[in-house]
Amino acid sequence: MSTFPDIAEGYRRLQRGDANYGLIYTCNAGWVDLGHMNPFNSDPLVGAHNLWRQLQAGGPDAQISFWYDYPPEFRRAGYSKDVLQAMKSDKVARLPDGGRGFKITLKMAQPVTGGVTESFLVRHELPDQEKRSVALAVFLMVSRAFEQHQFDWEFSLVDWLSQQLRGKPYDSGFSQEDLVSNLIGFYIGVGHVTKDQAIRMCHPVSRETAEKVWQVHGAVGKNKNRSFEPDLSARTGFIDNVNKVCRDDCIGQPRQFPRAFQQIVPAPYAKDFVLLRT
Repeated sequence: MSTFPDIAEGYRRLQRGDANYGLIYTCNAGWVDLGHMNPFNSDPLVGAHNLWRQLQAGGPDAQISFWYDYPPEFRRAGYSKDVLQAMKSDKVARLPDGGRGFKITLKMAQPVTGGVTESFLVRHELPDQEKRSVALAVFLMVSRAFEQHQFDWEFSLVDWLSQQLRGKPYDSGFSQEDLVSNLIGFYIGVGHVTKDQAIRMCHPVSRETAEKVWQVHGAVGKNKNRSFEPDLSARTGFIDNVNKVCRDDCIGQPRQFPRAFQQIVPAPYAKDFVLLRT
């Protein structure tokens, strides 16, 4: 979740070309968290770029232990008794159609509340386009799970302590900017666009306008967004008290989420990937 001071930090970093932290408002993607938009991380299990590297690298057949606990998702995915029996026999994980695959893992975490780590079985030797579809589907699933995890903490001891110490609730899960920023970062991480291209397409408004949007429309943590589509309903035209005119930083912009961030179709669950809990 971003706070009001993160706006100043976001624009400072944007000006000096270090756009990896902070909050900005944009004409075509609404609020963007520059930290969530950053797909790179030193932890090999964190970030869209490392997820993509895992998919590109592949790996050996994923193994399951003798005490393997078949997750409920397997039963819902349409596994036949024959496939489940084969898995029990040779301890090799399989897809519903019996196909084998390799294991990938994606982690999203936060220092205060912890996070979510999920592993998946992915079919061997998929074409590049289908790997990207699987990567996006996995990324969306884990992103939603992480935001739900954060949302659940809002009604916990963390939320109570936040109100006592900071005078305001925790308000982190499904914050208005989170999922949209994650999605933009995914497209950067898989190499569809560069960070600079993504920021230009989103078209940031001025810091002054961003702060007025916050003041008029409220904190991003209060304005929940459970989708990967931005809320573009905020008014960006304000009176310029110096020049005594109404200025709108978004004049000439389409005010639509760029198509560049909608090009990959998420793979259907259980076709080429399934959850794998070993």
